[in-house]
Amino acid sequence: LSNIELYSPKSFEAKYGIRVDQFLDLKALKGDSSDNIPGVPGIGEKGGVALLQEFKSLDNIYANIELIKEATRKKLIAGKDSAYMSQELGRIWTDAPIKLDLKEVDGSKCEPVKIQKLLQDLEFRTLARQLPEVMNLPEGAMPASNANQLVVGKHTYIDSVTKLSEIKLADAQIVFVYSRSAGKHGRKPQVLTVSDGKHTYSIELAAISTSNLAEHLPDAPLVGYDVKSTLQIYEELGLDMPQVAHDVLVGAFLLNSLRREQTLTELAQADLGYEGSPFENLDQEEVITRSAEIIAVIKALYEQQTTELQKNKKLAKLAKDIEWPVIAPLARMEYTGIKLDTKYLSKFADEINDMISDYEQQIYGYANKEFNISSPTQLASVLFEDLQLPTQGIKKGKTGYSTAASELDKLRAQHPIIDLITLYREVTKLKNTYVDTLPTQVDEHSRVHTTFGLTNAQSGRLNSSDPNLQNIPTRTDLGRHIRTAFVADKGNKLVSADYSQFELRLAAVLAKDTELIDMFNRGADIHTATAAQVYEREIEDVTKQMRRAAKVVNFGILYGMSPHGLSVAAGMTREQAVNFINRYKEVRAPLFAYTDSVKEKAKKDGYVDTLFGRRRPMPDIHSSNFMVRQGAERAAINMPIQGTEADLMKMAMVKIDDILRSQHNHCNMLLQIHDSVLVECPEEVADRIGAMLKETMENIYKLPVKLDVDITIGDNWGEL
Repeated sequence: LSNIELYSPKSFEAKYGIRVDQFLDLKALKGDSSDNIPGVPGIGEKGGVALLQEFKSLDNIYANIELIKEATRKKLIAGKDSAYMSQELGRIWTDAPIKLDLKEVDGSKCEPVKIQKLLQDLEFRTLARQLPEVMNLPEGAMPASNANQLVVGKHTYIDSVTKLSEIKLADAQIVFVYSRSAGKHGRKPQVLTVSDGKHTYSIELAAISTSNLAEHLPDAPLVGYDVKSTLQIYEELGLDMPQVAHDVLVGAFLLNSLRREQTLTELAQADLGYEGSPFENLDQEEVITRSAEIIAVIKALYEQQTTELQKNKKLAKLAKDIEWPVIAPLARMEYTGIKLDTKYLSKFADEINDMISDYEQQIYGYANKEFNISSPTQLASVLFEDLQLPTQGIKKGKTGYSTAASELDKLRAQHPIIDLITLYREVTKLKNTYVDTLPTQVDEHSRVHTTFGLTNAQSGRLNSSDPNLQNIPTRTDLGRHIRTAFVADKGNKLVSADYSQFELRLAAVLAKDTELIDMFNRGADIHTATAAQVYEREIEDVTKQMRRAAKVVNFGILYGMSPHGLSVAAGMTREQAVNFINRYKEVRAPLFAYTDSVKEKAKKDGYVDTLFGRRRPMPDIHSSNFMVRQGAERAAINMPIQGTEADLMKMAMVKIDDILRSQHNHCNMLLQIHDSVLVECPEEVADRIGAMLKETMENIYKLPVKLDVDITIGDNWGEL
């Protein structure tokens, strides 16, 4: 502890303006974010002190509520429950029944090694490091940290062709790697570091020709941090990509999916107790200088993670069969990129600018003035002051009523300006995110290169970023226009392979819903068949409205769709929605038994997993906050389905990549978007590639349910 200041009752009152016994009531009013005490929204320390100086206590404030100024009175009335809850949260109980013999918790009997391990596991790194000093332990009483046990081997700097012969890694079973590029996805490579864990070689690539380099690099499987980026250097240099034996970034995520996108420094600090300088943002010279140290850290993390993975054979198999093999296909996809028709997009930009201008003028017309539509404050002023739209049920913050999409949706029937604002926002977002930005992200070949993240989504799904090509709207004309700008090269076609009703099929498998599985295997229209069961009609008597309701529920009910959500989406009354969902639960009883069992498993085990053993920890499943707990339950239901989907998709991508490289090396897999993959190939083999994709993806793994893949072929992504 430092900066300790001792207060007497008198000095406390001089500093805070209230007595010591009033401090709890001050917390009840102003809250304390560090202790998650909410207080009364809108009441700060200054206002709370003033109230207590006048009325002395929280009880007395509410007893004299009518004497308080209107603005403050409204806040106090609205926040009364929160105030008294905050008072209880902040209270230190001094009469708790303690049935503990202090001799039993004598600090001299504790086990420092176990305490330090617990602190490290909980990521209290500073406390773990300071423990020997705090406990006055003699030097050497604690085992050395993993960081202190790092074995930094010999290092050789290779900056000429003649030095390449010094690389002695021919007998290495695995090769530890690290690299640096000045460009994206392996472009402008600068340094490639290779090591057997004992001797590290840093190669300055600008000084070495590729033909000389190839014969000196070992072809053993690679171990590294973000190995994908190193594989792209191999691709840039025209070298064959080696296999991947392990990636410590992905390995850490597999072992605990709460650890997303961690830097090498963060992994080293958390798992090895590393206390040195960060490894990120190093220049070329620094990478070379610290190569042996970096390799030592990667090797230590690899050994630690391998030990942990072997404790869970199913997870180890998932890593070996799915996660490591998919890294190379992703590296190739990122490196290849997809062609962008910038002229088309420029023309569309003119159209979208006209649309924005038109929406602006219509909005200004309803508002009777020009204003900044993108400013929440100005928009709220127009809606709730100028146009006098009702505010009942609209959330209000410090700056006024909210203009978030969810709040404006409540006003849709009140005024036509609401629909225009929604359209304006949609169009401007697409313009800013894609139409204006994509042309700035093309390379010299007019191709855009996204990045696929393996450690972003806890379900194991791939994540597209920089640019995010997964979030382009799929069901709107504007989204289709943007996708139309992504084209095949001259003489080529784009082939899309899309799993049909993937999640629902997998839900049927995981829930062992034999009736639903049989429907899929018979090729039935699943939504019509469901509607017939729910409404107790013959198939031929099912109307479009009935099928629509069944479709909405089939895709939404597993993820917590409420009667209100169904009524809005399917255009029915709330009572009809309640009846439909109740009947659906009878028809699809195995699905709901499954969702209940998943929630129970999450509560019992603290995690959920996929068919192939991928795990997601569920720490919030026991939260005392109802909303947080409910969100965790939904996530628990989602993960086994979406995670199994992700695992199968990766397996398919590995197989597709292998076939393309061995049989169709003039074809390239470009994108993986949701349930589909996109391949570019010469026009004359497009049908053959489509058939191969369908065959491969539908039969990637033996399941009780038949998988179905839709194939479409076109000149641009918008046609697919």
